[in-house]
Amino acid sequence: MANNVQETRRKRFQFLQKLFDVTEGNEMADANLWELGEGLGFTRSETDKIDDFLRGEGLIKHIALGGLIGITHRGIIEVEAALSKPDEPTTYFPAVNYFHVEHMVGSQIQQGTNQSSQVLTYNNNDIDAILQFVAELRSRLPELELGEETQAEVESDISTIESQAKSPRPKFAIIKECLSSMRTVLEGIAGNAIAGILLQQIGTLPK
Repeated sequence: MANNVQETRRKRFQFLQKLFDVTEGNEMADANLWELGEGLGFTRSETDKIDDFLRGEGLIKHIALGGLIGITHRGIIEVEAALSKPDEPTTYFPAVNYFHVEHMVGSQIQQGTNQSSQVLTYNNNDIDAILQFVAELRSRLPELELGEETQAEVESDISTIESQAKSPRPKFAIIKECLSSMRTVLEGIAGNAIAGILLQQIGTLPK
């Protein structure tokens, strides 16, 4: 039960962060509720429940019929607080660096420790491979023929990964979420030849 609660809270943050990225933290900007949920791989029911919660807590707002939403000032503060201290939970969300583990390969986990810390990191070769992929993806975006909003989301994810890679302390949970979002977009247009190639490339990146 505890894991289910944590997973629900993680998905809520994923959604709010995606809205934050798409709107660039601008209270006056908007995005489509259902498209954001679909881009994150959520069912319509999951998106609906996430919307109810975030709206109820004053983190997002409905702008118009048809699912047009925006992020509130309170929502912006919550995302910025979570990203500035990724190892600490916020009022509404678990720590950004939290992962729900079901099947684990090449990862780390601790139990029963006292005053210890643990960091799952990528090596320089991993970072280089990820940067090469996002550079390739950026150059191929016109060939993917994405909608304006979806392309903006992908460009935001690319910029986020590039920014994290340059940081002296990259937040690998954020990089992983961005790569997952990119994969979802590419899987949605798998019939596109370039998307198929990029899917093969993203499949070779470290998990």
